[in-house]
Amino acid sequence: MHNSVARRAGPARARLVTVAFAAAAVLTLMAGVAGARDATRDIAADPVLSKELFDACRTYCLGNRARAKFDRVTIDRTGPNTFAVFGRTSLVNHHYQEPAALFGAQIGGFDVFLYTVVVEGNGTLNAATCDLRVDAVRVLDDRLNLTDMARREVGKVYRVDNCQRFLNGL
Repeated sequence: MHNSVARRAGPARARLVTVAFAAAAVLTLMAGVAGARDATRDIAADPVLSKELFDACRTYCLGNRARAKFDRVTIDRTGPNTFAVFGRTSLVNHHYQEPAALFGAQIGGFDVFLYTVVVEGNGTLNAATCDLRVDAVRVLDDRLNLTDMARREVGKVYRVDNCQRFLNGL
C-alpha cells in the first residue's frame, strides 16, 4: 500500500517521514547532475515542503519558540531510474520565559529549555514508478521519543505524486 506525500491529512507519523523524504520530488530536478548534489537551498525555498516541515514541528516540537529547518538534502543517481536521497532536518525545541515585573523591577528572561533533535533519513526513489522507499531513519538526541516511530518507517514506500514532471528533459 502506498502513502501519498501530497496528502495533508493522515497520521502524524507519516508527516515525519514526509519531512525527511518529501523533498525527493523537488530533488529529481537535479537528477541529471553527476554525483551527489546538495539541494538544501532549493528544498527550503519550496513552499509545499516548507509547510510540511512546519506542520511536523507543530506536531512534535516543544516550546514557545520552537522551529525546524532543513539542514541538508542531497540526491545521487544510482542507476538509470533510481536515486539515493538523503535528508537531515533539525527540530529546535525552545521555550523562553519572558521578563517579568516584580515590585516594579524587570527581572530578565531566560531559556527554560533549548535543544535540537536531528532526524536523518535515507531513501531510494524509483523514477519510473515515483515510489520512494525509506531505507533508514535515525534520530539524534531524541528527547521527543521519535526513534521507535522512525524505525517503523524503514521499508515503507511512499508515492511522490507525478514525479515525472520534474524529469522532463533529463
